[in-house]
Amino acid sequence: MSKKTKLDYFDGKNLLPENTFRIGASSFSNLVNRPWAWYKQQILGLDLFTQSTSTVIGSVVHYCAECKAQNKEPDLTEIKQYIQNQSIYEDVDIAVVEANWKPMVMELVNSYVLPTLKQYTSVEEFITYDLGSDIHIGGSIDAIQNTDTVVDYKTINSATKPSSIPPGYKQQLLVYAWVLIQHKRPIERIKLVYVNRPVDTRRISEKTGKSIGKYTPPTVTILTEIITEEDIKWIESMIYLARDKLLATEQQPKLRNLIWHAPEEYFLG
Repeated sequence: MSKKTKLDYFDGKNLLPENTFRIGASSFSNLVNRPWAWYKQQILGLDLFTQSTSTVIGSVVHYCAECKAQNKEPDLTEIKQYIQNQSIYEDVDIAVVEANWKPMVMELVNSYVLPTLKQYTSVEEFITYDLGSDIHIGGSIDAIQNTDTVVDYKTINSATKPSSIPPGYKQQLLVYAWVLIQHKRPIERIKLVYVNRPVDTRRISEKTGKSIGKYTPPTVTILTEIITEEDIKWIESMIYLARDKLLATEQQPKLRNLIWHAPEEYFLG
């Protein structure tokens, strides 16, 4: 068995009452947009996602940003062990991970974390809200700044800068915001902080023998949105709809294909 590290996913089970089910904020967009896939993964434990090169890079970048936001130095031994542990997954290219995580961390830390260090009021806070019937919703929030802004870091593999918060990520951030608001926290904004993977197209031309292409270093893109009353009403309705679908499935298991919008063969497949 691989040695556990500080970078491994924290599910918060030890912080919740026994036999409690948690709807995770990070998977909430799947629950809304692909309910059959969410149910199959989260309830049936099938088709579970393991790891990819991008998710491993993302975990390392998140860990380093978390440390720096707390005025701590990342543990390089822990990072090395974590990356080594992921070599068992066929979709993880360790060489690509090792070549990219450091420049991405440096860019995120120097362009965003350190310049806004005094604004951090919470880092990697795990928070949930009890929806009743042993169902909670929430998860770990990358950061809260100025007491009113939920911040989430995202890593991308593209030279094109995103121009708006994608719907799936917005749903995740709104879940965090809604949970915090239920705990009487004055959340007013959501913020997505992207850092892109370096893009290196440099090569030697077969025709001329000269170097062509270029190296595009990592850059940080910050996207911020004000939370509206309509946003909160919508996410609240979707949260309680999700709870009711789970309860309905317990009460009427034969109707789960209708409840989760999928033919029964999907679940049996």
